[in-house]
Amino acid sequence: MISTQKTPTRDRTQATSGGHIKMIGVGVVVLLALVAIGAVPRVISHREALAATTQAPVTHPVVTIIHATRGEPTSDLSLPGNIEPLYSADLFARVDGYIDRRNVDIGTRVHAGEVLAVISSPELDQQLSEARATVAQSQAALLQARASLEQSRANAELTRLTKERDIPLGQEHAISQQIVDSAVQSHNARLADVTASEANIVAAQATVAANQANVARLEKMQGFERIVAPFDGVITQRNVERGDLVNASASAGSKPLFSIAQSSTLRVYVDVPQSQAVDIHDGQTANINVTERLGRTYTGTITRNASALNDAARTMRTEVQVDNRDGSLLPGMYAQVHFTLSQQRASLIIPTSSLVIDHSGMHVVTVDSTNKLHFIPVTIGKDLGKEIEILAGLTGSESLVASPSDLLSEGQHVELR
Repeated sequence: MISTQKTPTRDRTQATSGGHIKMIGVGVVVLLALVAIGAVPRVISHREALAATTQAPVTHPVVTIIHATRGEPTSDLSLPGNIEPLYSADLFARVDGYIDRRNVDIGTRVHAGEVLAVISSPELDQQLSEARATVAQSQAALLQARASLEQSRANAELTRLTKERDIPLGQEHAISQQIVDSAVQSHNARLADVTASEANIVAAQATVAANQANVARLEKMQGFERIVAPFDGVITQRNVERGDLVNASASAGSKPLFSIAQSSTLRVYVDVPQSQAVDIHDGQTANINVTERLGRTYTGTITRNASALNDAARTMRTEVQVDNRDGSLLPGMYAQVHFTLSQQRASLIIPTSSLVIDHSGMHVVTVDSTNKLHFIPVTIGKDLGKEIEILAGLTGSESLVASPSDLLSEGQHVELR
């Protein structure tokens, strides 16, 4: 009875286990199918890409080549310059006083020696009058000294005669020895008076000379009451008016009475860089252009240069003089100065885009006969803007890559466009 009850339970257990196994098997089959569906296309794509890569032809970078050109035997150099007058001067007062008369104003053209203004200086005029009186007084004293000398000489001559007369009488004992000694001493005293009178004349002459020098000094100072033009030019500043008090102390902060400039010939100062300084020589011509004078070119001449470089800027100060008798140029203008310089060296010119600058220096990229690349180090010269000068490294026969990219490398094969 018990055995009959347990049999149906075991059968149901076995049936349930078999169902689970079937479900697992079906899941595995479905999973494998899904994997196959996803993997097969990838395998096919990989094989196709590998085949395409294997069968594709090998490609090389395509470059454009150029050739360097020979540099010209001359080069043009354009630099800014400052136009300044050939001569300029600030005129200050040399005497104290007030402006009695003013004859010129700014823009007045004057000639050398022309009176620009007159200073009234009463104190100086009085000093000159006193000095002249002192000269007259010293000249009178000189005349007195000369008269005293003549008197001393006459007295000496009289004592000489007395001495010569008394000495023989004393030897004959006709007169006493005391009289003879007195005659001798008197003569000696008169000779001393002559010497003293001669010394007084020398002193009086020195006094006259000193007083005359003082008069000359004051006369010269009185001449400074007239402010005159030192050279032909134009008055560029006037800082005084009639009645203004002026003094002779020209300190650093004081303004001049007048400023004058000579502008018929102008100086143009140019700072030439070190790279072109060796090609600058006195006597060379230069063309000068000013924006305010469009269409007109002025021709100047290099008159001098510093023959040394400025330590800070490494430039050489050069002076160009230009004729300005027509007055078309004004001192203080800004100008462009163009030089035509002869080249002292052979050079090649290449586009700036052909130059490669990296951590190892400056190079150009050349293409040889087998279309291989080579990086050639070069030495550059002047920068001409879109072009640059090559001083060393090239012979001129090389084929250069026009615009080399950063992806090019030494020995790489390229194709020519």
